[in-house]
Amino acid sequence: MKIKFNFMRTLVYVMLGILWMLISGSFSIGNFILGVFFAFLILYPFRDMFTFTDSFGHFVRQFPKKLWYIYILFREIVKANFFMAYKILQPKLDIRPGIIAYPFTTTKSISTTVLANTISLTPGTLIIDVHVKNPTLKGPGIYYVHSIYIDSPKDVRDTIRDDLEKPVLEAFE
Repeated sequence: MKIKFNFMRTLVYVMLGILWMLISGSFSIGNFILGVFFAFLILYPFRDMFTFTDSFGHFVRQFPKKLWYIYILFREIVKANFFMAYKILQPKLDIRPGIIAYPFTTTKSISTTVLANTISLTPGTLIIDVHVKNPTLKGPGIYYVHSIYIDSPKDVRDTIRDDLEKPVLEAFE
């Protein structure tokens, strides 16, 4: 088994080691090494899925957009939770479930995966199927999205495109 050095992959392991220290609350070199070990142990089997071919400069330029994506993701999750709580707490359960086909335009496997997870993490929506011609999950393709409330399929598609897909494309393409 030959392990090839990749700067971006190593940077991800180091960042996850630091995140491990922050989450655990123990700031020691041993705890950092443990975090890097766990990051390596968990991510190594998926090394072919995330190639990390971007340069360090590209990563630095994309970092603010990734932070913006995280903000958008949390904002959408909070909004959807309040919407779902409102719908559930009404005396009459007013839902209009349905399935829509959403054509996505990602060109990288990481973008396709992040967008699918973003849609599924938003309460009230779930990706039930993905169709892409490229077996490496590179788009474009079609997601089949189940939503608990579909007033207009066009509105749901527009919301996904404007509120979720656009930040993912900016951060990961």
